[in-house]
Amino acid sequence: MRYRCDTSKTQPDGAILWYAQWWVGGPTLAKIENCRLPNLAGDMRRTVVIRNVADTFFSVPAECSIGGCDVRGYVTDDGSGNLVFQQVYY
Repeated sequence: MRYRCDTSKTQPDGAILWYAQWWVGGPTLAKIENCRLPNLAGDMRRTVVIRNVADTFFSVPAECSIGGCDVRGYVTDDGSGNLVFQQVYY
């Protein structure tokens, strides 16, 4: 885990967003439990850990584990108000 997890909030799709409470700047997204991975077959869900601060307005660098391998990508909005994980293909 990169950041501590102090408070949580549940999304409409059932994913749990965990935030770190910083004394300056307000809450920062730390991890998402039961996060949806929309570009994989089926309704795949994993725990996604935030790797760094946001690099753009629309995405936050993140990683999760699939089959024992660390998969890097980013967390972004799916258009209906839910945060989802999109993996990066090289």
